[in-house]
Parts: sequence; C-alpha cells; structure tokens
Amino acid sequence: MKLTKEDKAILKSYESIADCIASFLGNHCEVSLFSYDKPEGTLLKIVNNHHTKRQPGSNLSEQGMQIINDFIENKKQDFTCYTTSDYKGNPMRSIYNVITNGNKVIGLINISFNMTIPLAEFISTFSLFQLPTQISPNNNENENPQSVEDLIHKAVNDIVIDISTNINIPNHEKNKYIVYGLYEKGIFDIKGSVVMVAKELKLSKYTIYSYIRELKEK
Repeated sequence: MKLTKEDKAILKSYESIADCIASFLGNHCEVSLFSYDKPEGTLLKIVNNHHTKRQPGSNLSEQGMQIINDFIENKKQDFTCYTTSDYKGNPMRSIYNVITNGNKVIGLINISFNMTIPLAEFISTFSLFQLPTQISPNNNENENPQSVEDLIHKAVNDIVIDISTNINIPNHEKNKYIVYGLYEKGIFDIKGSVVMVAKELKLSKYTIYSYIRELKEK
C-alpha cells in the first residue's frame, strides 16, 4: 500500500504522542509506531526499546498484523489487552490502536508495559507527587558518589523510594517529607544543594526553602 503525503503527515503526528505516552507511563513502558505501507508493516518509531530490542525498520509482529486484519474485516477498533513478552520472555501487557485516514488503514501504535516492574518503582512512577527525573533503585548501595551531584541524586532517590511507599503519608505531603528527610541527612549543608534538590524534585527553590523553614519552626 502506497501512503500519501497526508497519510505520512498523520503518522508523523503520532511520534510526539508516542513520546508523551512513554514519558507518562515511565521507563517500563514501550511504545511502538508502525506504518502500513507494505504488507509486513514498518516500525517508524519506538520508545524504550530496551524491552524488546526492536529497531526502526523492523516488521510488524504476527499479533500486530492480526490486529490490522481484524480491523479491516470488522471495521472497528478492538481495545482488548494482550499478553506479550520482552526479549527475555518476561510478560508485558499490550494494547494496540489502528491508525486510519478516513477508511484506509495507514498504521498502528502499540503500547506495552513490562509487568516485572518492582513494586517500589511502580509506586514511585505513579505517585501523585513530583519525582526525580530518574529513579535508579538497582544502584549498588555501597557505590561511592563521584560528585556532589551524584551524592544528592542518590540521596533524593533513596528518600523518594522510602516516602513513596509509606502509606501513612498523604500524597500531597510527600514532597515536604522528602525535603525533611534530606534536611535530617544534612544534605542542605552542602553549598548549592537547594538548587540541585529543586531540580531533582521539579520544585522551585523557594518551595524547598519554605519546607526547611517550616521544619525549623517545628
């Protein structure tokens, strides 16, 4: 099937959607965008491909082709979730959406979530409060930080995991308790630490200062 310029523009618009979905659901979510320009399809874009090791240019899976064939036959989307697997054979929960231009099938987007995600990381990823840009629970606890930035990053990660799994702390209070924990560890005695912590937590430095002031007053 030859795709028109309009078809390709529609598919192109889905690239940012793929990035958005992967960013929202986190590192354990793989998002794949395929074009239907030939019977076996073509992988245009893939985010977090460390799960399946697929590369742009790869063909559709047999399951993906079946999804398209079912859509062509029934003329409607089937949002059934399927069990697929990563390259190691670990289970992934997958859902597909056929992309059309009018009545013509032009592509497919696939969202797969790795079901082996550790519970603490899952809770951290989907917590209602702001998180560091990277959570690395598998880091060696005895590894010595190589810089001040590394030390603060590790300290924030450790506190985030502890606080996010504490069901006795309301979600709207968790950022505050993270700052409290860092204060008690002496992190804010380090020059420039407030700015670095603010960047890690995606908060303003003034919010950090207000939490510290509130703790001191208590």
